[in-house]
Amino acid sequence: MTLRELLCRRREWSEENTIFVVEPWSEDSAAFLSNEATETTDPIIQSGKCYAYFLEGFIARDFLDDLGAPDDVGEAACERLIRYAIDDA
Repeated sequence: MTLRELLCRRREWSEENTIFVVEPWSEDSAAFLSNEATETTDPIIQSGKCYAYFLEGFIARDFLDDLGAPDDVGEAACERLIRYAIDDA
């Protein structure tokens, strides 16, 4: 699943979910949602890929909601979230 596809499903996330994404981050980067709250931001190896910590799911969801992003997250909103994760989180 890509980061953009994952973000389009944000209404299905629980408060404990954490997003991990393969670097370099882009809307097309492979991503997965951990179903457990994480105690660490260490990378996770899954299916032979190294996924870096991206953001807590509730933070990403709130950020996109504050932007007024529709459920079908566009490229611009995805890029703004990536910039937020890099610069401000």
